[in-house]
Amino acid sequence: MPEANSRLGQEDSVRFRPRTCPHPDCPTHFGSDFACRLHGRYRRDCDGRLVQRFVCLGCQRTFSVQSFRLDYRLKRPALLLQLFPLFVSKVTHRQSARVLGCTRRTVARRLSLLGHHAQAFHRRMLERKRSQGGLVGTFQLDELETFEHSRRLAPVTMPLLVERKSYFVLDLEAAALPCRGGLSPAYRKRKEEREAELGKRKSGSRTAVTACFETLARVHEPRVPVSVETDRKMDYAAILGRLFGSRLAHLRIDSRRRRDYQNPLFPINHTLAMARDGISRLVRRSWAASKLRERLRWHAWIWAAWRNYVRPITNEAPRVTAAMAAGVARRRWSITKLCAWRVSA
Repeated sequence: MPEANSRLGQEDSVRFRPRTCPHPDCPTHFGSDFACRLHGRYRRDCDGRLVQRFVCLGCQRTFSVQSFRLDYRLKRPALLLQLFPLFVSKVTHRQSARVLGCTRRTVARRLSLLGHHAQAFHRRMLERKRSQGGLVGTFQLDELETFEHSRRLAPVTMPLLVERKSYFVLDLEAAALPCRGGLSPAYRKRKEEREAELGKRKSGSRTAVTACFETLARVHEPRVPVSVETDRKMDYAAILGRLFGSRLAHLRIDSRRRRDYQNPLFPINHTLAMARDGISRLVRRSWAASKLRERLRWHAWIWAAWRNYVRPITNEAPRVTAAMAAGVARRRWSITKLCAWRVSA
């Protein structure tokens, strides 16, 4: 892996030309008058890559190609590419640390880094599609329920919004749900202790679902009817009506209907099943349940980026991804390319 990173880094050093100064206080950081010149090269100790340096003609400070890469200042940059497939293959943090010879804290930090990057990369691709006219299609939303720490005291909802034909994951969120009812005396005592320490747990389902539908409103092609399919939860109709008005074509399906291929909601049900199969903390009846809701969110974004841009849409179409089928991407991304550059660069 270090040898592959070294070759990739040397090729990037030859082709890469910075478009802005990485120093935020540089007078040309946000301007169009940015200019720089070559300023030698250095070899990184951690992986042996030869890195090109530059000097900004605006602030006279130096920087390198590495300043724009996702593995900037990482002592073990190869871990990013090694952890990414583990995060989408139902491998827990503890087992990933054992396999790669690092600590669980390192795995958690890489999860946060990759999760933020995956979401930012996805947002960038959506904005590019929006500038080209926007998305069209039939979109489906449903909520997956899991928990953090305690199944009864700290349930969590994770709504996913997908395009029906391409299975493209448009957006996802994670939010708290209130404690379950019918608690035993022991659970009621624990609930009171938690509420005294953390406050009463309220439902964030409506806020999370609204955020997903707002993403659809932002990237959908203007002045075109918006086709959405959901179950019969009342909140969905209210949120969609407020966002889309007369443009909305909303099909509501009974959630008790058998979840087979004939079910109109099969694409979203299948996507949620794939998420449970690929994300370790979503597996039912497991020790790998998420301890922090935010980490669940970042883990889900890593899986969504892999599902959209890396994984083939089906085994029969190995060169086509969900993003390509939805018209968001022109080519299939590899994990190496997806994790190469920071989106802010």
